[in-house]
Amino acid sequence: MSFNIQKSIDVKLNVRPVLVDLIHEYVFEGPCRFRKGEQLEHDFDVKSYNEMYKAFVKSVKESLSAEYFNILEPKHISWNESFIIEEDMVNTMAEDISNVDAFLIQAPGVGDFVIEFAVKFKKPMIVLGFCLNTTTTAGLTARGLDAFPCETMDEAVETMKLMRVKKALAETKILAFTRINSNNAPGIYDSFLCLNDVSLKLGTRFRYVNIHEFMDQTHNVPDDSNPTTPGKHESNITDKDEKEINKMVDDLIRNAAENHMKRENIYPSMRAHYLIYKLMEKMGCNAFTAPCFDICASRRFNEERFTFCLNHSLNNEKGIPSACEYDMCALFSMIILMNTAKSAPYMGNTIPNPIRTGSMQLMTEHGLGLLNSEGVFALEKDLEGMENLVFTFHAVPNRKLRGFDKDPSPYGLQSFAHSGWGATVRYDFSQDKGQKITMCRFDPTCSKLFVSSGTIVGGIGYRDKNCSEGVIFQVNDSKDFFEKISFFGNHHPLVYGDYMDQLVKLGKMLKLEVVTS
Repeated sequence: MSFNIQKSIDVKLNVRPVLVDLIHEYVFEGPCRFRKGEQLEHDFDVKSYNEMYKAFVKSVKESLSAEYFNILEPKHISWNESFIIEEDMVNTMAEDISNVDAFLIQAPGVGDFVIEFAVKFKKPMIVLGFCLNTTTTAGLTARGLDAFPCETMDEAVETMKLMRVKKALAETKILAFTRINSNNAPGIYDSFLCLNDVSLKLGTRFRYVNIHEFMDQTHNVPDDSNPTTPGKHESNITDKDEKEINKMVDDLIRNAAENHMKRENIYPSMRAHYLIYKLMEKMGCNAFTAPCFDICASRRFNEERFTFCLNHSLNNEKGIPSACEYDMCALFSMIILMNTAKSAPYMGNTIPNPIRTGSMQLMTEHGLGLLNSEGVFALEKDLEGMENLVFTFHAVPNRKLRGFDKDPSPYGLQSFAHSGWGATVRYDFSQDKGQKITMCRFDPTCSKLFVSSGTIVGGIGYRDKNCSEGVIFQVNDSKDFFEKISFFGNHHPLVYGDYMDQLVKLGKMLKLEVVTS
């Protein structure tokens, strides 16, 4: 499958390195000059700062990976003890300003020039330098400008990686399927209250497609014959598309460690996935969500014999953030997790202390298929005496939990519906006991970010159906965890690895109140 989709994980931060120095025209000593002898001469300043500039540029090129950054032409700004800020200096630093995402400033010269420049162009500043990194930062932030003081180049790189994640949010355009409501789907009242406010705050944009129009386009019929858009040419599946879809189904089955589905029942889910890619390319989108309950209630899933589970799994492992149930809070959390960890996230319903509170047993008794009776007892025995457990479950694991650059993990195929349709990827989380995970979630007002971490202790639902796929992990304090997530919502996406510090810093960079557990 070959589509031109500009993934957010491929976004790079355009960084302009700048060294600002102060070349003295006259020889004198005093409270602004501590040197002696020839060190007080103009030529000494010129030579020493030229050497400093070369070393600075060398350090930048060695430290800023092409995976994350585009290094724009470095600039060396010199001024003198008259402290006159000339327009030529400003124009030199501002060259191609529309392409600059951030300035990496080494400022051994006093920071007045940097302040004036930032006030005019309002670009973020990452500030290195003895003493003046804090002086300049304080002057910038007091003026309402973005500035980030860094003690070392390594710290500057980590800060800029988070700035790249912020840019990735702004470069995200979400394809959202709708039926009744384009802001919140029925039953998902813990998602963002207003998507327009989210766009204004984070820069992310949205493109909407009616679910019935989408369903019609999954059929290989003349593209102007769809009942929802009669006479209008649409992106219907074609004979050529079907050849590619069949190949994708064969590859998925062939590479599975085990398969519990008939091929003809996998095909509709893969066909939907393929069409979603066609529409993302057509509309310039690079993220996806759709309302599960709303579509299910229309009976279209049942009639067409697919769900979006397989699509979400395949999207996420390809670097396309994709969330269940039209949960925008979860989707935005997945965007920042994916871009921070450079791995595929997993999202699900999140329940603290599922065994001690009887939540698992209750769900099993009510036929939700979470565990059979043998599985309940085996699980409880395995985790006997263990406290502070959290359970997250959904049918959307993927093969790239360990990183986009890692080999695909083993997986199984199982139907979502008990009658055999609705392909889902299954992953045995129990093989990852001891693995550190990090999770986060935006709150409905888009003003807060919850961040937590845990350690995997088990997994369930590998061979089960429905949303029974799940991972159990241990947190520091499950009561504290529960009390805090109650103000954020149900779905808490996670990634493998420890990214607590990065997400806390990113939350502050996004001007969110960060809540940790």
